[in-house]
Order: sequence, then C-alpha cells, then structure tokens
Amino acid sequence: MTAVDAAGGAADACALPRVLVVDDERDMLEILQDFFESEGYTVQVADSGERAIELCRHGSFDVAITDMRMPGIDGLHTLMGLRQLDPRLPVIVVTGYASDDTEQRCRNAGAFDCIQKPVDLDTLLRLVGAAVQARN
Repeated sequence: MTAVDAAGGAADACALPRVLVVDDERDMLEILQDFFESEGYTVQVADSGERAIELCRHGSFDVAITDMRMPGIDGLHTLMGLRQLDPRLPVIVVTGYASDDTEQRCRNAGAFDCIQKPVDLDTLLRLVGAAVQARN
C-alpha cells in the first residue's frame, strides 16, 4: 500500500504525507528520499539536526526520521527540538549504536519509535505509515 492509498486515495500532491529525513550521510538521505517518494510520500531532507529544526520552523511534516549520531545536534536533541516545535510530530530515531539507555532516553523524549541500523526499508515503511495514521 502506498501513502496515497493510506491517505484515502488522495490525488492532490498537497495531500500526500510529508516526511522529513535527517541524516548527515548523503547516501542515506538519497536512499530514503528515493524510497519514500516511490511509495507516494513527499520528502524533504536535512543533513543536520540544526537544518531539520529550521525546516520544521517554516513548514509542517507528518513524520520525521532522524539518525542518532550526527555532528552538532545529535538525534536525541533533534527529536526534542522537533517535538518542541510540533508536539504531535511523530519522530522515528534510527541508530547504529542502540542500547537500552539510548532507546529509553528517546522514548522519554517522545520518540514514536527507535530502530537499529541497518534499516529494513519495509519495516521503516510500516512504521512511517503507522506514525502518519497516529498523527491524523
């Protein structure tokens, strides 16, 4: 099922769910952007937590996906900054360095979910779909 199907068959591009992808690795940004756009989502990318927060200040998103380890603002602080701007925004944190403490801190900060790398795109797609449904 694509995002268009999940959104009730909306044909208008403005009605497509908006995903914000945050990662300091350009390859990961391109992979996730291409994947989610092919699934019917509108995608905006940010190569830092600071950029993601700036984008959220000037636009709205239905879900955000952020890497945990990034230079500058890390994923946890990106999560907190995004949720401060939009308390209803579901944020999925992706990490290659998962620990129970990391996951608990993310959940305490309001993360929708926390998943480990390498990311299974089908699993991430299901999580994004669930997050969009939960927001609406």
